[in-house]
Amino acid sequence: MGWGWMEGAGARARRPGTVAGTVAGAVAAVALGLAVLGGAVAGAAPAGAAPGKAMVRVAHFAPDVSYVDIYVVSLNGTQLVPNVFYREVSGYWGVPSGAFTYEVRPAGSPRSGDPMVRLRGSLDAGSAYTVATVGRKGDLAGLLLPDDMRAAAPGTARARVVNAAVGLPPVDVDVAGTTVRFEDLAFSAQTAYRRLPAGRYQVAVRSQGGDGKVLASRALTVKPGTVSSVVLVGGAGKPRELLPLTDAVGTARMPTGGVATGAGGTAPEAAAAEAAASAGRATWWPLLLLVAPLTVAVAARARRRANA
Repeated sequence: MGWGWMEGAGARARRPGTVAGTVAGAVAAVALGLAVLGGAVAGAAPAGAAPGKAMVRVAHFAPDVSYVDIYVVSLNGTQLVPNVFYREVSGYWGVPSGAFTYEVRPAGSPRSGDPMVRLRGSLDAGSAYTVATVGRKGDLAGLLLPDDMRAAAPGTARARVVNAAVGLPPVDVDVAGTTVRFEDLAFSAQTAYRRLPAGRYQVAVRSQGGDGKVLASRALTVKPGTVSSVVLVGGAGKPRELLPLTDAVGTARMPTGGVATGAGGTAPEAAAAEAAASAGRATWWPLLLLVAPLTVAVAARARRRANA
């Protein structure tokens, strides 16, 4: 992610020279080979929308609505993203440009029922958008946010802030150590994208006025070449927090997935993605057939040495 956590990876020590260790090493080699093949097939991110299409991702930022079904109704019929939980964001997928309708219903509700949210708008071909549900139960709204996918300059990134936290007056957002400051950000509003040098920053949301009380804060890492959104969420019994999202990676490539997405196999591009994944899985078997006898031989040799 463009804004994200810096996490370390641990490793468990393994005693050398044992049968279990030898077999585990051989199995790990097989797994590594499979992972490399799988990544080569399915790891590429889409560069943008197909001709005549826009790219859309959906998000659920309403804190007191447990989970919902999201219906994206466009010129090619009804598309369903089921069981979207609070704070979840789907990956991008292509929809026809032009008139666009976004509908949200409680999970399991019939499509003929009245939606909790209905948003109508227009999508430009070749552009990207985030469509989000915000607000409190009984007073929900839909936001259609244009996502700016222009590549960041080398060594820098671009980021914006979206205010989806309920129950707050307008807030200010500071990025420590920089001159970047977003002021008077009201609920359901977004800032313009701002350029930042790559690095790690403390981002703080403050109340307006003399006290400048910190309402939410987190350390975020800005990776070079990325375009990101930071969403202030919470309220209505949920903690207020900053949720980082990646809009684009590298040279304005869209990310392949979302944050714990509920899109599953019903997204319009899912069939093609599953076909590619199946093709990738099919390529694993020749390698497995070649390496499996070696694994068995290594295990047998280790067993003989252990019994000697």
